[in-house]
Amino acid sequence: MNRLFALVLLLLPGPLLAQWPAQNEEDEFFSLERASLEEALDIKTSVASRSAMRLRETPGLVTVITREEIQALAPRDLKDVLKLVPEFDFGMDVQGNLGLGVRGNWANEGKVLLLWDGQTYNETLYSTIQFDRFPVDQIEEIEIIKGPGSALYGGFAELAVINIRTRSAKALNGSSVYAAYGQGDRARARNYAGYSFGRAYGWGEFSAKTHWGEAQRSDRRYTDFNGDSYNMNRASDLRPRSLNLHAAGKDLSFRFIADDYTLRDRDHFGAMLSTGSSKVQFPALFAELRRSVYLPWLIRLEPHLNYTRAMSWLEKDEYFAYDKKTQRVTGGATAFRRFGTATEVIAGGEYFHDQVKVDGITAAASQYASGAETADFDNYAFFGQANVNSDLANLVAGARYDKHSRYGASLVPRLAVTKLVNDLNFKAIYSQAFRAPAIENIRLANDRGMDIKPEKTTSIELEAGYKASDTFYFSGNVFQTTIRHPIIYTLVNGLETYRNYDRTGTRGAGVAVKFKSGPYRADLAYHCYSARANRVDVYSVPGHGSYLLGFPAHKFIFNAAMPLARGLTFNPTAVYLSRRYGYAGDGTAVKAFGEQVITDLNFQLKDRLLRRLTLNLGVKDAFNSGYAYLQPYNGGHAPLPASSREIFLKAGYEF
Repeated sequence: MNRLFALVLLLLPGPLLAQWPAQNEEDEFFSLERASLEEALDIKTSVASRSAMRLRETPGLVTVITREEIQALAPRDLKDVLKLVPEFDFGMDVQGNLGLGVRGNWANEGKVLLLWDGQTYNETLYSTIQFDRFPVDQIEEIEIIKGPGSALYGGFAELAVINIRTRSAKALNGSSVYAAYGQGDRARARNYAGYSFGRAYGWGEFSAKTHWGEAQRSDRRYTDFNGDSYNMNRASDLRPRSLNLHAAGKDLSFRFIADDYTLRDRDHFGAMLSTGSSKVQFPALFAELRRSVYLPWLIRLEPHLNYTRAMSWLEKDEYFAYDKKTQRVTGGATAFRRFGTATEVIAGGEYFHDQVKVDGITAAASQYASGAETADFDNYAFFGQANVNSDLANLVAGARYDKHSRYGASLVPRLAVTKLVNDLNFKAIYSQAFRAPAIENIRLANDRGMDIKPEKTTSIELEAGYKASDTFYFSGNVFQTTIRHPIIYTLVNGLETYRNYDRTGTRGAGVAVKFKSGPYRADLAYHCYSARANRVDVYSVPGHGSYLLGFPAHKFIFNAAMPLARGLTFNPTAVYLSRRYGYAGDGTAVKAFGEQVITDLNFQLKDRLLRRLTLNLGVKDAFNSGYAYLQPYNGGHAPLPASSREIFLKAGYEF
């Protein structure tokens, strides 16, 4: 902890002298409804560069989803938003939890970084993300890197980065409430509510957001590979709760988040629990102190100090006993230096300390073989990047070096060339990334007498776009992703463990068309992948070498907004999924699951019955596709049914 002392001194507040401007009644933030296509394409993003750049020039294949787009969808949860990203799909893991696939690659454990208001939501035991816990109605903007991000973000950002910002105090400028209800074909699907407050003052700003919800994974029937089945209605509960506080002055900000997510399931690890459902909890606390310091020679320094405490996968029942408390203390600083208007250099360092404590109730198989009750880990990282803008092209070059106390060092470079010439833009990106072994990956490997090392990804991406008119924009991309030494769950002599396999990966392409004319908007996108040199047998589809388990090789997305009358908008979406492969029946053979189309319809009424009142009436999966989440590896879990068609109502009011 002494290593953080100098950083703490930097974070101590100075005089807060800034006077914050008064707010207008109307929202001053970017409005998609009022923006032209040009303005939408030139929205600023910093997720791939650490400094604000126009979307068509940022050094990554980046998608930005604004609040206006999100609210038009009337999403029930974050999955409803992310399923419209062509490169993303969801698959089944274990214990009722879903994971993300990226470009056909299973990315559940530590391969996708999710930041919520700057806080890392990957839990540190297995590095998974619980996508049902996030209050989607609080979101201001989502920035997504659809490729590697380790050169900036480290070992959770191997295949993608999802950076989510909730509404700021300035955007709220008062209070906001929302409530929603969903009714499935067979049972109630969900209900939730939330309240947010934000205000700017003479000394700075303050915001507070709360959320409470109840839902269930499905109202359909699950059947395991033994032929046993159960009705998921009232046995697949999802219960998110959260409190998010933020205060900021001239150069100092503080954030505190208390998040308590709980789920129930009977499918557990694949075989149905015979006597009832299990309760799995994910309570977590986040605290952050961040400051901006302006130094001589035009240097801006951003130190930060973070603390996270969690009890992920907490279970205390007759089925499984697992109680491990983790905490992470992180300190770091990033320096920004501009040289004229054409060059910017970014450099920084970061240190974190992880500790895990194993409670005595934890099952023997999940204890440390040595009998230790605690374990500690340290990681140092240094990164640098240069952004050079010239008449010929924009060049971004950088690298990150990480050194972990257990598994050693990782060095990942990145090089990107981007160019915007009139209406044509082009990107070429070469990057390496890594997935850091998580606490439980290390424990299980070491307890079996095995070493484990980071998996390493090499990615090549090309993208081109053309604004054909004031209303149409066309883009296309190709990619190749190679993952070496992937970390895979497996059994050795009948005992579970993690080990490094040889290699896997995909290659593919995508095209998209964006239409925007006043309040009318439409997006059409297509993505495809093919397995490349896959040597991980638990991912393979026998007889179909171009496929990987669980995910469609082809995906089409349609998303539109059409005004019907003053204040009334119709927002249809459709997702086409080609054939998928997964284990079915008795679990000994792979089955082909036919193509499916999932259609959502939403009507939104704004500012008509009452000023600042928004009402949504939606039908989710309107044609009852019968979609099921497949397990993208040979892990013994049968397909998990998604919920049936759902009538969804939501109301939001700002005051």
